[in-house]
Amino acid sequence: MQVLQYLSIGESIQDTRVTGLLDLDPLVVSRWLCGEDMRGIYQPVVLRHCILDGLDLEGRTCYEMVELVDCTVSTAHFKQAYFYSSLLIEACIFGGDFEGRGIQSDGRVVVHNTIFNGWADFSGIHLRGRADLVNVSFSGGTNLLHVLANGSHKSLGRDVQFSGCRFRAADVPAGLDVARLGITPLGQGDLSGLEG
Repeated sequence: MQVLQYLSIGESIQDTRVTGLLDLDPLVVSRWLCGEDMRGIYQPVVLRHCILDGLDLEGRTCYEMVELVDCTVSTAHFKQAYFYSSLLIEACIFGGDFEGRGIQSDGRVVVHNTIFNGWADFSGIHLRGRADLVNVSFSGGTNLLHVLANGSHKSLGRDVQFSGCRFRAADVPAGLDVARLGITPLGQGDLSGLEG
């Protein structure tokens, strides 16, 4: 696949429609450091203005930045993905479910002007770097606030910043100070036009 060839040399992909699942496993290489196999993706993964039927980062370790900018993704598999550098998701629409269970990040995570139309699962996430979510809509629902409130309440609002994010009322834990955290409940009128 030509997309993988460009990504394998660190080139960004722009203005492209990718049919089928874009599985990044062919980009994974082994590097040995002090007797340990540091298996992962060692080049940046940058996708801009793309339409993807599916994106598979499940179980992948990314040592360089991963950027999705102005992309439409039907299905996203980020389960147990590890981001050593940074993850940027900007102006994207996720049409189906977003499988983000067990995501780990040492670097910065930024999600900006993005819509999750399907269920977004963030169970078991570990964010050691800063995370900023700005103008993000979870119209399909998410467990993100429950996971953060139950797992690391101290980081909610300090290491993890929200601004203008919209959540379904059922996805906001009782007693959470939504106004202070930059969270707005989604109303029925907010659900129209989220397809992009």
